[in-house]
Amino acid sequence: MAAIAIVLVAAASGAAAPQTTLEFWTISLQPFFTDYVNGLVAGYQRANPGVQIKWVDVQFQAVEQKLLAAVAGGVPPDVVNLNVEFMTRIAERGALADMDALVPAADRTSYFEGLWSSGRYRGRTYGIPWYIAPPVLIYNGELFKKAGLNVLVPPATEDAMIEAAKRVKDRTHVYGFMPPLDGTRLMYLFLENGLPVLSENGRLAVFNSPAHVARLQTYVDLLRKDYFPDDTLRRGFTGAVERYSAGQLGMLVVGPQFLLRIKESNPEVYAKTFVAPYPMGKGRVIHAPLMTLAMPKASRHQQEAAKFALYVTNDENQLAFSKLTVIFPSTKKAAADPYFRQTGAGPEWQARTIAVGELKYGRDLTVVVPNQGELFKIFREAVESAFFGKMSAKEALDWAVREWNARL
Repeated sequence: MAAIAIVLVAAASGAAAPQTTLEFWTISLQPFFTDYVNGLVAGYQRANPGVQIKWVDVQFQAVEQKLLAAVAGGVPPDVVNLNVEFMTRIAERGALADMDALVPAADRTSYFEGLWSSGRYRGRTYGIPWYIAPPVLIYNGELFKKAGLNVLVPPATEDAMIEAAKRVKDRTHVYGFMPPLDGTRLMYLFLENGLPVLSENGRLAVFNSPAHVARLQTYVDLLRKDYFPDDTLRRGFTGAVERYSAGQLGMLVVGPQFLLRIKESNPEVYAKTFVAPYPMGKGRVIHAPLMTLAMPKASRHQQEAAKFALYVTNDENQLAFSKLTVIFPSTKKAAADPYFRQTGAGPEWQARTIAVGELKYGRDLTVVVPNQGELFKIFREAVESAFFGKMSAKEALDWAVREWNARL
């Protein structure tokens, strides 16, 4: 009877053992990375037997509204994958936990500083860096040779890229580039040149200084002299990829993964393609869209959630993810792995080596403001007015800054 009592007590104790369930949301990783994420979850549960992970994959278009609804309903996930734009908007509402408080300083130093700071909003960090895809420069070697340019000495700066584009156009009658000016991408060029868009407290627009005006005027003059096509503002990146793939563009700034698309669509152009580092502006920073992991403040398991987020983004797991697709890790040790420096037959191999070397300059420069749709529309209208002669560059930026500051 005593033995039976001991067994019953032991069984009752086992049944009463605490069990923590963490809900983990990702963005559009199913079905291609289902096995990878299931492996992550299984590994964590083996190492932490008191924890169960419930994985939920959400489509990109739905994640922000679904998260806000879950927070409002008192049933938030514990760890959620957000890009920097979504993360900042939700942090602005006071709905995310402070990562500077939850993540020990020693763990924070394992990430590239620029990527860790990409998750910062008004002095505090709300997202742990996860994965990223820095841009590289690809260029048509045949057009470079026809233009008298050395294919082994690609442009290293934004200004050098402009000069190379002019030479390609002058000597081959093919456009040299389609600069990233559509939508609000001019903001990234400002920021990459060390020119702020907002004041330090984020409450004033400041993008109408003489330096901002001069940068916009540079591109206005290039368009007027037909150094890039007038559909650049309308078709943007899509138009640039199509022209380059057709052999009708000298240079293209693109993520390394797009080389494989060009290989499939036009093997002849792919065979002429060279790869170089992104031509940087004066600010020595590269805009690279980043995915983060954040924790809603309403989570009842913040410490365990932070531990799981650090596990997902550790060196080993980020390296394994990078080997499945063309993304790059946010941690310094994973980025130093020899995998990223392997050599192969095509330019995509060189692009991988170049992109991983750019991580130390990478930062997500996404600008997030209240009334974003309205303010971005004003910015686009101002830029288009300057390009199409309705206003001078100074008048356009002065007008946009006044309109922004009336609404911020």
